[in-house]
Amino acid sequence: MKIVPVTDEVRENPSFQALRDAWAEFLFHDALSNEFWTRLYSERSEFQFALVDGDEVLAEGNSIPVAGMPSGWRDTFPNGFGDDEPDRLCALAVLIGAAHQGKGLSKQMLGHMRGLGAERGWELVAPVRPTLKERYPLTPIERYAEWRREDGLLFDPWLRAHERLGAEVIGTAPEAMRIPGTVAEWETWTGLAFPESGTYVVPRALVPVEIDRDRNEGLYVEPCVWMRHPLA
Repeated sequence: MKIVPVTDEVRENPSFQALRDAWAEFLFHDALSNEFWTRLYSERSEFQFALVDGDEVLAEGNSIPVAGMPSGWRDTFPNGFGDDEPDRLCALAVLIGAAHQGKGLSKQMLGHMRGLGAERGWELVAPVRPTLKERYPLTPIERYAEWRREDGLLFDPWLRAHERLGAEVIGTAPEAMRIPGTVAEWETWTGLAFPESGTYVVPRALVPVEIDRDRNEGLYVEPCVWMRHPLA
């Protein structure tokens, strides 16, 4: 296995495309992140990398230099493509293929990301999407981020992966992603019917989705947990 830049050849690999299966469909409809995402590969290419084994792409890591602390995940994009001098590296995503999860690859990916920042004298900050929060959609993110196991480590496995590398929770953000859509779009994205206006618990969503049939609108506002890694 080796880490390589995300070139056009890597992006065209079917196993690279399959990495996105780990995300729910509705997560691909944040308009602000979609506006900037492809620019990562052309304008911030040195901060995008993949873990490959032969011809197979096992995982992808995405990050962007930022100036100061963005308020949420989506806000890293206008910050990172702005004119201010960056002073830290911000994680955007680590995607690991379904067949390769649970094998410790996240540690390798986060370690490489930390190294990218350390080479420039930057610490790594991460707006983390806690993976088990989808099982507790009614629990406020502030409380969930404080949950710990009996051994003292953070309850959430993805938060815990960062913590094992020395990262600490430094806060939460109520609006990491903002995904509006029509009722029909939300029904397509989730495979659910929304017969009336109201608050709905949706599979793979960290918080409920608000549906307003009178306005033909659905809105999902996803929170995140900010973590900071020490300078490697």
